Amino acid sequence: MDQKGIALLITMLLLSTIIATALGAAILTTGQTGITRLVNDSVTAVFAADAGMEKVLYVCNGRSFPSYPPANFTNLDIGNGAGYKAFMVDSNGLESSDCNNIIVKSVGSNGSVQRSFQSNY
Repeated sequence: MDQKGIALLITMLLLSTIIATALGAAILTTGQTGITRLVNDSVTAVFAADAGMEKVLYVCNGRSFPSYPPANFTNLDIGNGAGYKAFMVDSNGLESSDCNNIIVKSVGSNGSVQRSFQSNY
């Protein structure tokens, strides 16, 4: 029985297995990184939507907020790449600046992710 080259064959098989395992791990890690980024964007979008909601309710509770009338809280950047669009609508769905009997809507966004809140006031 001729066993020339058997060490080379075993080495090649072992090396192929190691490379396949490393490649699989790299693919899984890359996918998880993308998911983590989306989760971070989602959390930031939730907090941006909350900031918009809080700002409208702050003004409706009689506190002054410089330069923003209550119905005009649109497309504000909160300084970290995220932003929100908050507005008030009446029961007919029309924009309103009256703080009585309204629905407050706030949509936060960060990257490609959007999250929203809605509250009756």
